[in-house]
Amino acid sequence: MLRLILSLIFAILLLIFTSQNMHGVEVRFVFGEAVEMPVILALAGAFIAGFALAVFYFIVRTGGKKGRDDGDY
Repeated sequence: MLRLILSLIFAILLLIFTSQNMHGVEVRFVFGEAVEMPVILALAGAFIAGFALAVFYFIVRTGGKKGRDDGDY
């Protein structure tokens, strides 16, 4: 029940943040022209890129092994 309440509070705060930050920003990549997008999309893209890098690092660090390495499958 506590998890549900905290999830609802987080969702409401995220909706408020999104509605307050709908103006466009210019995002410039290394090459190419600037792209206009809402702030929330720029933040979501940065979050997803960081998450993907962390997952990739974890996979490389552990050698892609799943579970224990004692031969029980």
